[in-house]
This record gives sequence, C-alpha cells and structure tokens, in this order.
Amino acid sequence: MPNFDEINERLTVELQKNARRSNRELARTLGIADSTCLERVRSLQDEGIITGYHAEVNLDSLDRGLRAILAVRIHPKSRDAVESFRQFVLGLPEVLDVFVVTGSDDFQILVAVKDPQRLEDFVLDRIAQYPAVADVRASLVYEHLRRRPVQLLKDSKNRRSPGYPA
Repeated sequence: MPNFDEINERLTVELQKNARRSNRELARTLGIADSTCLERVRSLQDEGIITGYHAEVNLDSLDRGLRAILAVRIHPKSRDAVESFRQFVLGLPEVLDVFVVTGSDDFQILVAVKDPQRLEDFVLDRIAQYPAVADVRASLVYEHLRRRPVQLLKDSKNRRSPGYPA
C-alpha cells in the first residue's frame, strides 16, 4: 500500500464527505498548507486511491423509487457468456450496480424503476430474454444503506475493531 498516513486517511474521509469543498477549506480542516493538501490529493489520484468524484442522485425525484436486486444465473458458464451479459446489463439505464458473484448465482444486479409493473416488464422483457440467462429472481429492496465514508482498516493483530467481541 502506498504511504497512507493519518493525514491521507483524514483527507480521503473528508473528500468522501464533501468533494466539492475548495482545496483551501480542506487544507484548513486538516491543519496543513494549501500546497501540501493539493499535492496529497494529486498523489492519491495518481496512485489510484481516489478514483473519481460523484454526485448523489435522489432516485425518488426521478420517479425511480422502486429498487430491486436481481439474482441472475447464466448458462452456459463460460467466460464469453459472462462477459457478454456483463456488457449487456451495464448498458441498461435501469441498472445501478452489477456484482459478479460466486455461489448459485452469477450476478447480483441492483436496479431502480418506477413501479412493480415496470420491474416485471424489465425482468421479463429485457433480462430473461437474454440468450445466456438461465434463471432470474427479483428481491425488492426496502431500504438501501451505504456506510460512508470508507475508512482504512487497522491491522487486526494490533488493534481491536469496534463491534467485535474482545
């Protein structure tokens, strides 16, 4: 891992909280010089630790309040079939996240649509019709929680993580 000291850790946490703040404001928050802050942000980007900046979108306001996770099985299980399906679903506007997984399913896909009828149409007319799809199951999402910001995991040999028994 690259030099990921306490300042870099705090910097990534602060950027995840609000990436729109100015370099000057960020430097003041961390108690470092503006030039140091800018250099560290650039270094974190160059090292691939910070990979982008994003806007959170309220799906309800876009009339896409119904979310579901689709469990998809592919047959035959070949590299070409998996890659082809992956590219197909990434091109669908209803798709938010795609996970290629192990176990009985090959994909877990988070989708957002307007209502149950649109979900049924999407599953039956788009996903199930794909030639390599052997099975699709949909689970409605009651609530989608994300733990933010992502923080550095401490070495488990030296420190105990909160929430785990001693």
